[in-house]
Amino acid sequence: MTEVSRKRPHEDDEPDLHSSVFERYNRTMSLQDKLDDPNGDASVSEQADVEMDVAPLPQPKLPRDKSLYSQERKNKNLDWLTEPEYHDTLQTKPFKEFEPAIDSAIISNLESKFGISSAFSVQINVIESLMRDIAANRLDPTPFGDYLVNASTGSGKTLAYLIPIVHSLIGRVVPRIRCIILVPTKPLITQVYATILQLTRGININALALRSDTSVKEETDKLATVNPDILVTTPGRLVEHVTNGLDLSQLRFLVVDEADRLLNQSFQNWCDVLVSKLEQQQQFGPGQTFYNTFGVKCTKLIFSATLTTDSEKLHHLKLFKPKLIVINNTEQLVNELYQIPLNLEEKYIRVNEKLSFFKPMVLLKFLQQQQYSSHGLVFTKSNESAIRLSRLLSILCTKLQLDLDILCINYSLKTQQRTQLLRRFDEQGGILVATDLIARGMNMDSIKFVVNYDLPLSTKEYIHRVGRTARANRPGTAFTLCFGDGEYKWFKKLVYSGGVINRNGKQIDEIKVVRQDDEHTAEDFVLELDRDVYDESLDLLEKEIKNTT
Repeated sequence: MTEVSRKRPHEDDEPDLHSSVFERYNRTMSLQDKLDDPNGDASVSEQADVEMDVAPLPQPKLPRDKSLYSQERKNKNLDWLTEPEYHDTLQTKPFKEFEPAIDSAIISNLESKFGISSAFSVQINVIESLMRDIAANRLDPTPFGDYLVNASTGSGKTLAYLIPIVHSLIGRVVPRIRCIILVPTKPLITQVYATILQLTRGININALALRSDTSVKEETDKLATVNPDILVTTPGRLVEHVTNGLDLSQLRFLVVDEADRLLNQSFQNWCDVLVSKLEQQQQFGPGQTFYNTFGVKCTKLIFSATLTTDSEKLHHLKLFKPKLIVINNTEQLVNELYQIPLNLEEKYIRVNEKLSFFKPMVLLKFLQQQQYSSHGLVFTKSNESAIRLSRLLSILCTKLQLDLDILCINYSLKTQQRTQLLRRFDEQGGILVATDLIARGMNMDSIKFVVNYDLPLSTKEYIHRVGRTARANRPGTAFTLCFGDGEYKWFKKLVYSGGVINRNGKQIDEIKVVRQDDEHTAEDFVLELDRDVYDESLDLLEKEIKNTT
């Protein structure tokens, strides 16, 4: 059979431009014939691989899973949990010796308005560290990182964040919202706002408190009128203003006070809404460009006596290079950090369950026997319980001729009435009956003792209750009433589990007023005369309630 030519018709007429293509075509066809031959040389296969110049097609780079990348970043951001800074609770230092130096106007107000000249441990370590970072940031636009501070109630956390913030705002030209302080309750708004006014006396800094007492529109008008540098409010109210167009572009500091409580509640998803708006308005994050590298960056300052280290709660804050400061002599770090004041004494009283009906009388006789008559805070489980107990104690004191001034702070009082009542209690003393919510963040150094009349619902609430006393390195005592075995077991669960409580090497002592197992003593503890007075007082209270309903 005649061999068929591999040349295409008129191939000689093709331009030289395509000669290399035709040569490759001919070589390929020739090699294919040899590969089809079963007796062919195996080396031909290797030659074919080389001469055909076959290479894998280029593949596009696989996109990175954004969710996995995000989780990886979160995990990296949590490395700081293993490297906390521990500082001695007994540290003190005069404000005039701080380095960098605090503005003289602030020091003058600290001495004249607060009556203090030296700082406590949390103030020393937060103020000096934050002021150094602020000073360095004026030359280097790189953000210096956020702060998480774990210190006991009454250690001076409010001034710890206010002093460096006010110092950094002195000399500002145009008033803009540069600091927002978030707190969980209206009473705490009032106290923080009052502290700001005292600290900034004679300093050209504007502050505004948004308590939700008026409509959002009225508060928006007030914002435009006051032009505040510092804003104090609750997360829920802030979200309403942020969604209404509040300008956060110049915000330099976001303070979250009593952080454990705020992070445990959604408040209209305040954390996600606020952080998202911050990133959007300050253009800090994935969309950052060279142009806004030198813009304002918000620093988050997180404070609490029971600061959580739960990454699931903290990641919503999108913390940047956070620094964890723990005011604690013992270097311990667990899921919950519980700190109680250094000079606090904890005691409990076991009472026979048969005396539960006479619980108010037991409280009164205990205060009388132990000679606790002034500057005491009594915790109840609800607003109604506080009102009823305070009135019943007042009636009993009148009938038994006891010199005890019984006060009650509750939500039926207006803001001005609460302020006046707290000032009276702080200056003149007495026994103040309150609830957890109303007493949270109560900033008074004069409280000498606390009584858990109704048991708290959690270890965290217990810490905040007992932290109302022994503030500012002063002595204080916390008493807990336990009626029956059930309450005693719950009390033990509260104070010995649910995390680590730093008790500074101290124990919880029992006061043997009425022993749980001594029924005879329990019966005799409330005398027949006292029983009659108690019954009369209950009848009078019932009549008062009926007349008001």
